[in-house]
Amino acid sequence: MAATRAAESLEGGQDRREEDRARHAASRAAEDSIQRRTRSEDQRRRQAASRAAQRTFMEGEAFRYDPANNYDSHPQLYIGQISDVCPYCNALKWHAETRGMCCSGGKVKLPELQPPPEPLK
Repeated sequence: MAATRAAESLEGGQDRREEDRARHAASRAAEDSIQRRTRSEDQRRRQAASRAAQRTFMEGEAFRYDPANNYDSHPQLYIGQISDVCPYCNALKWHAETRGMCCSGGKVKLPELQPPPEPLK
């Protein structure tokens, strides 16, 4: 199915979606109130289960951490690349991070860090 959709043209995809929309609209128009209520309740249950799974996917994970899991690639945890550089203090920042959070736009100047003591090198 995915390969078929990937191979279809832009117009073909639009036609398929339009036919699907019309088919669903006709199906909904033909259903009675009991069928509509049943369909709505089923959809509500599926949506509630999906939301509950999204809320609890990391619940207690700190107590069963697995280094083999790639946590940072999960869509609910991924916050982007740290790719922007502050022009004043050269701090690395996320793209949407507030400007001036690191050094107040160059107003705060911190002294250079001293090299660490020998045991920490």
